[in-house]
Order: sequence, then structure tokens, then C-alpha cells
Amino acid sequence: MKTLNINKLTILFGLFLISVFFTTSANALCVVNGAGAIVIAADSDGNSETPVKDDTTTDDYTANTATTDCLITPDIYKLNIYKFGLCTADPDLNDLSSCQMFFEQAAGVVVDIESGVSATLPIPEFYIEPGTYPFLYVQLSSKLGMKWSGRMSNDVDGSSGDGNGGTYCWTSNAGMRASNPPTNGAAMTTAHGTSLASNIKTLDCGTAEGTVVFTYEVLTKFAQSSCSSALGASGDKSTFEIEGTGTARGIPTVNLLTAADAFATTCANSAKIAWTTALNTSFVVTEDSTFAMSIKATAANNIEFSDGDDNDVLLLGSGAPRIYLTVTN
Repeated sequence: MKTLNINKLTILFGLFLISVFFTTSANALCVVNGAGAIVIAADSDGNSETPVKDDTTTDDYTANTATTDCLITPDIYKLNIYKFGLCTADPDLNDLSSCQMFFEQAAGVVVDIESGVSATLPIPEFYIEPGTYPFLYVQLSSKLGMKWSGRMSNDVDGSSGDGNGGTYCWTSNAGMRASNPPTNGAAMTTAHGTSLASNIKTLDCGTAEGTVVFTYEVLTKFAQSSCSSALGASGDKSTFEIEGTGTARGIPTVNLLTAADAFATTCANSAKIAWTTALNTSFVVTEDSTFAMSIKATAANNIEFSDGDDNDVLLLGSGAPRIYLTVTN
């Protein structure tokens, strides 16, 4: 039996590279000016209810349409991955009996994804049985970390309050927001602790860059509804349209899990994300296979503004991360 050493699973952190290889449609990003500053629209009083635009049309965004949020690439994207493997049968009902794991660690493997950086995962040696695998399985924490700073074309107000802003903005609050807060916007109990209330801004702005910190979002629900209502069946199971290119192309299904790996039933016990990709083309593993994990962070976060006529920036949000695999024989 051949044992594959940890140096055969390399995690690729090159954000631009990943987006080129693993995205079927173009990545929409905030429209920026020649200096790279996010363009902030302003009316006669210097503000706008829809201050930003995305530069590319996607399923969710229409190019150059004024709106209250647009997509950015974080400076650092922090994930905690518990399990990563290949399966011969569909694991989306939480049956992992057919799966071969590259790793499964109770505490998880924390990775900080930065542009242009590659690293070797600190995991034990592993062995993947030769065979054909039509499913990729990833289990990760529902608490996602984001660190970002950037420039705006016009003054923007953040957590320091009206009149104290500027064109430099950054993640300033180390707390965590719930992706689907209760309808009253109050702080709520999550599997990772108490969330911030919805009215707490996690970005600040000024005339010079301040202290940039990680801010966090807990994905408490996939459905577009508040945490005042229950989760859907099988951990709010959701299936997306086909995405990816090449060997990474497939149909993703996501479920929320508790800390004990059962299907989550409430926002409060949604501790993990189970991500299954039904691959268009199965991976074929041989004794000589090598493996590379890729994590897409390009356009992974969105910066959100107030819908009032005030140019207030509110927060940095995150969707479910895209994690892919390349098998080379």
C-alpha cells in the first residue's frame, strides 16, 4: 500500500488563479476608478441611496446598475475545515460511509487565504484508495472570517459615525454577525457565541487607514428568511446550479450541521457547513495521484451600504465558500 504524504495535498491560495480556473461565469466586482478606489455615487447633497455598482453581469448582479452592495475580494479569508474527501456515493444526506478522507479533524484545520500564497496543509499522512469518485465532500465551520481594507472615491461614514468618515475604509469590528438575524435585528445566540445586533457596523472609514481586524459572519441559514422562522429539512438543504470548469465542474448541495454533525434544526445550532459536489466528470484516483485543494476567494465577500441617502457603509458579508480539488495522475 502506498501512503501519500502531506506534501501531496497542497492548498492553493492564489485568488486570481483560482477564479480563472474554477469559475464558469465572470466574477463581478465593485466598479473602481483608475486609482483602484471603489466608485461611490453622489447626488447634489454628496450622498446616494444606491452608491455602488458591480462591473460584470452575473446571475445575481447586473453590470453598472446602481445598488447598495457590491462584491470585493478580501485581503484575507479565514476558514476552518473539518473534513475533506472523495465519495463513491452521494453524501448529501449525511452518510459518509462511502467517503475516503484526505483529513478529518475534530478541531478543524484553520486556513488564512491570501492572494498569491500557497502552502502545505498541516495534516497527517493519508491514503486514498484507487478508484472512481463522483462526489467531492467538504465540511467546514459556519463561522467565516474576513479582513479587508480599501479606498472609496468619495467620503463614506462607517462605525465612527456621521461626519467622521473618509475615503479609507477597513474591517474594524472583531465581532460576528448572523447571516439571517431575527426580524427585530437583535443579537442572537449562535453555535459560535452571541452575534452582533444588526445595527452594529463592522466597517469603519476615515481620512487614513485604521487598525484592520478580522470580522466574522456566521451562516445561520441558507434560505432567504430571518432566523425568526425554522430551518428547512436536512439542515436547510439547498442545491445550486452547476458551476466550475474542467474536473471541478458539478452541482453543489449544501447542508447545515450541528457541532455533533447532525442536521441543524435551528439557526442557534448551525455550527458547520456540509458541501457536496456531484461532479460532472468523476475523479479517477490511482496509486500515483497527487492532489491540490483550491479555495476561491475572488469576489467572495460583499460590501454593504445603507439604503438611506447617507453613504453609510455597514458591513462585509460572505456567502458559502467554494472549495475545489485537482487530481493529477
